[in-house]
Amino acid sequence: MKKQLSSIDLHYLIKEFQVLKDSRIDKIYQPEKELLIFSLYKTNAGKKLLRIETGKVLFIMEEKEQYEEILGFGQLLRKHLDGYFLYEIEQLKPERIIKLSFKAKDDKKCLYLEFFGKGNAILCDEHNVIINALEHHEFRERVVKPRLKYVYPIMNYNMFEIDGKQLEELFKNSKKESVVVSLATELGLGGLYSEEVCLLSNLDKSINPKNINEKQMQSISNSIKKIINNKIDAKVVFDENGNVVDVTPFDLKYYEKHKKQEFKTFSEGVNYFYSQFKEVKESASDRKIKELQRIIESQKQAIEELRKEEHELRQKGELIYHNYQLIKEVLDEINKASKKYSWKEIKEILKNHKTIKEVNEKERKVVVEID
Repeated sequence: MKKQLSSIDLHYLIKEFQVLKDSRIDKIYQPEKELLIFSLYKTNAGKKLLRIETGKVLFIMEEKEQYEEILGFGQLLRKHLDGYFLYEIEQLKPERIIKLSFKAKDDKKCLYLEFFGKGNAILCDEHNVIINALEHHEFRERVVKPRLKYVYPIMNYNMFEIDGKQLEELFKNSKKESVVVSLATELGLGGLYSEEVCLLSNLDKSINPKNINEKQMQSISNSIKKIINNKIDAKVVFDENGNVVDVTPFDLKYYEKHKKQEFKTFSEGVNYFYSQFKEVKESASDRKIKELQRIIESQKQAIEELRKEEHELRQKGELIYHNYQLIKEVLDEINKASKKYSWKEIKEILKNHKTIKEVNEKERKVVVEID
């Protein structure tokens, strides 16, 4: 399963998200820590919902789910952004970072959405100073905390602008043993699109990047441009058992033998793909019913244990009743002996007794065997 969107996935989603520009924020929800929902209204276009799962995915959805609570960061966003207009949506290329820019009269704010690592959402003022963030971090190269300037890690090469000379430099200085890994990590294409570049370039993906010749270099460059500038033709990909395995903004050679389902937009495809893995969330009433069922089951078990104990005690009581005279004689005999002898001596005397099978000298108890 695709756990995170790649930089190229975000590139194509942002193209589709331009329809959200000039929408007014109607409501903001945060029902879970990593989940933000922006309800956006646009004249002549109606209401749309932008679902953001920080560090994982974002897409436009039509129908609103029922949200039971709004967490702290969501309340902060409401306080700062309610009624604001979304006037710009962009990707900070080549990074997996989306910038949402908002304004109301003369006031401007922006929300940065990071889709790498565990993800984050950072609200900043018009001077790029952090108002607050979903997660506060202190990294070696940057700190994400309120009242500090927002900075983000930048890759050495931008796949969306890379030229032949830069690509040659990347491969020449590569520390990877194969071209597919170099493209995936050092250029940031990710595993899937690096595989696709090698297939489109008719190139052995295991070749050492330092051994790439000029002709191969040009082929790789053309393949990267093709992937970046393709027309959106969204597909959800299935394996031979009918299980959903991926979602792509256009048809890939890598999946040419797989069954696919076409979607009108990439956002719709992403929505469908992630809905296949979405956990069913329990409502408050469901949790209450489950807790009551657990209590009832526990009480049933306790009643069964008490019934079992009652039956055993009743059997013991009846046995004692039917052997009362024998037990009385044993007790009388022990009481008399205890006035003359120590319990240690009594234990020795009764060692081979027919009825008394055990003597506990410390607790001054005897075990009597009766039929």
